[in-house]
Amino acid sequence: MEAPSVNMQQVAHGQQLYETHCANCHQLDGKGIARIVPPLLSVDYIIQNRNLLPQIIRYGMQQRIVVNGITYQQKMPANSKLTDAEVAALVNFVEFRFAKSTQLLSTDSVKLLLNQ
Repeated sequence: MEAPSVNMQQVAHGQQLYETHCANCHQLDGKGIARIVPPLLSVDYIIQNRNLLPQIIRYGMQQRIVVNGITYQQKMPANSKLTDAEVAALVNFVEFRFAKSTQLLSTDSVKLLLNQ
């Protein structure tokens, strides 16, 4: 089944969530903090791990990751208070803005991915 096309209202909502919950570390421009917080802008990790993004946002990340060939060890805090719809909006904003994706994850898809 094909994902729905991008919805600019959802992207705008995701941007608000990103500015509130993510930009402090990943920066407004998605460039991260050199060798401390990984970038989101034009990274291989987002594209290769799309189905993990909802879990990373909701539950945080403790393990070391490699983004564009650079290893990052900083732990990412959980955003456990975000609803499934908010996680979907956030994933879709990050993918649209930083990975140039025009496909959305539905809230139902996010629920399934969160319960794997």
